[in-house]
Amino acid sequence: MMRAFACQCMDRGAIASVLTFLMILSMLAPSDQGMDDFDHLEDEPVRMDQLGGGGSLEDQCGSITFENLFEYTHATFDIVVNEDWGSADVRAVAWVNETLADDLRVSMDEFMAEVDPNDGGDSWISTDEREFFRALASECIEHTLTRIGIRDGPSHRGGGGVDWKNTSWEEDGVDIQEFNIVPIRHSQIRECTSAFGNDCEEVPVIPDENRDCDTDIAASQGVDECRIKLWLNATADIHGFFDSSNFTLVLNASNMSGAKLDFTFPITQDLRLDLWDECEGRDVGLDEETAGGQAPLRGSCIGDGSSTYSITENADGSLTYSLSPDSPRVDWPLGEDLFADFTTAPIPVDDPPEWTDVAPPEGAWFPSPNGGQHVWAYWEDVSQWFSDEGSVSNLDVRCTGAPSLQLSEGGDRSWWAEIPRGNTAEVSCEAVDPAGQSTGSRTWNLGVPFSLSTSTQILSDPHPITISPTSDWPDLEIEIGLIQDGQSSPTSTITFTGEVTVDLSSSNSLPGPVEVWVSVVDTAEVYSLEHVYDIGLSKESAPPVLTIVNTEWDGSQWSMQGQYSDPDGESVVFSMSIDGSQTGSVSSTGNTWSTPNINFELWSEGEHGITIEGCDTSGKCSEVFQIVNNSHLFDEPEPELPAPSEEEDEGGLLPAVGLPIVTVAAVAALIYGRRRG
Repeated sequence: MMRAFACQCMDRGAIASVLTFLMILSMLAPSDQGMDDFDHLEDEPVRMDQLGGGGSLEDQCGSITFENLFEYTHATFDIVVNEDWGSADVRAVAWVNETLADDLRVSMDEFMAEVDPNDGGDSWISTDEREFFRALASECIEHTLTRIGIRDGPSHRGGGGVDWKNTSWEEDGVDIQEFNIVPIRHSQIRECTSAFGNDCEEVPVIPDENRDCDTDIAASQGVDECRIKLWLNATADIHGFFDSSNFTLVLNASNMSGAKLDFTFPITQDLRLDLWDECEGRDVGLDEETAGGQAPLRGSCIGDGSSTYSITENADGSLTYSLSPDSPRVDWPLGEDLFADFTTAPIPVDDPPEWTDVAPPEGAWFPSPNGGQHVWAYWEDVSQWFSDEGSVSNLDVRCTGAPSLQLSEGGDRSWWAEIPRGNTAEVSCEAVDPAGQSTGSRTWNLGVPFSLSTSTQILSDPHPITISPTSDWPDLEIEIGLIQDGQSSPTSTITFTGEVTVDLSSSNSLPGPVEVWVSVVDTAEVYSLEHVYDIGLSKESAPPVLTIVNTEWDGSQWSMQGQYSDPDGESVVFSMSIDGSQTGSVSSTGNTWSTPNINFELWSEGEHGITIEGCDTSGKCSEVFQIVNNSHLFDEPEPELPAPSEEEDEGGLLPAVGLPIVTVAAVAALIYGRRRG
């Protein structure tokens, strides 16, 4: 709801998509230029669920948010919650200046090109095109996600089972106005032909270098004549709200810049802001499950300072909560949730902060994978060690130790140290609140509990890994296994009391580097550790296995088929050569290979050597060899004697008609013989 004019940077092609169309629709509606105030619509409201999905206008609009598609220069939102806490009146104004206004007009023109290539895509925006967008604007915005939630009861930070986006627009409760989409005094304005029989004018989507969008204003005045102004007047439903004495209001302010939002609540005695959290990192996208996921601990968020807030007690006794999200555009996309817990309960007594039950006890051990600079305590863990009536992020966590530890607190409030090699070091920590009250100090041990080695770096199955202690640590429960490209082999669990060699399965490993994954199980005395160690392990590749199954002749065509397998499961590429010269191609399907038909009439007579080579991904190769003799294709057939005639059988005499032929043959033989002489 509040994010109606924010956006996420996208390429021009994406903006021209159907979703862009839906965004632009929500920005436009019938207008009278220059109107600043609009009456609320009084039609009977109908609540609509925001489910997303689908292909209809309602489905598509219900799955998007304005901030994913549109960028403004500045916007103000005034949200007044009604007395019954069941709805809120929303008024908003957005200014789209300079080249951002050009981008909006370009997006409209590009969308029109998709809808009607004969009308759009010509780098001009007409009053017809503007009216086309206006026709669907209000209908679309009624279904869009509001991206805001207000839920009564105990404070929350989202997470599983919590639906914190419980607001939606009322049907027929939205009114959108615009100014200057098509500037009426543009220096380049021209007439056009209306598809509806109306008067039609159009302007270029990007003005010329003079940017003269209002001929009545002199350039010397420095006015942005091509700017666009947008108004939103709407009513939003708040679902399932019953108790105003305790509630959480949350806004997902991802990619909001230059915005100011004022939430005014009904008069509620003793209502005050109890806690405010600026939580970074969650960019609620189109397909993200926003009701679940990992929820931050209340009071533990460390904001980047891009958003600010203030509380105003109005003269009539009501309370206004003002938000100003303004993340730099160069940092987009950037996720951010703003949580505000309100209550009517008395301000609690400022007691000292306390250690929680999950905090490490006195004398606990913090293992590190190796020596050197390491984070030994992350803020998501540290934030759960302390409790206070105020925000945990306001506590000053102080840790001290030997200078050699070089203890420091990072920008994300995680703790770093120069972890010693071969021995342990002590560190003492406490938390101090703004009043100077302390939890008291606890002392812990930092160090490297063990090292890993192997007798051979060529992977075997199983493969031996030796775990050796590096200093005096308590017994550790360790889970260990081989890992390759994020895929783990079966693991083993041991209680580590001294040097031990563990045989680890490598049955599903492929040729290439293999690492060792180790997890130290969290106990009451020892903090957890999970790390992947590179000790130089590598699995060597075995060549593929090739066999010949069949050879066959089909006339002068010869072919051969066979089977193959690769011990490492790698893909195999085949090649063929005849008498040492590579020629032709070999096809493979499943675990079989086959040569093409080879016409051996085209080859010289004799024996020829056919070699089939198969190489796997690791470059390991095997080959099979077959001798082919094509001599039979060159044998001359013996002449066939004519069958004797019936006359020969009966009398043995030649028929009279054959005498001339015999005479000619004799003469020819005589002549041929003389020539040879």
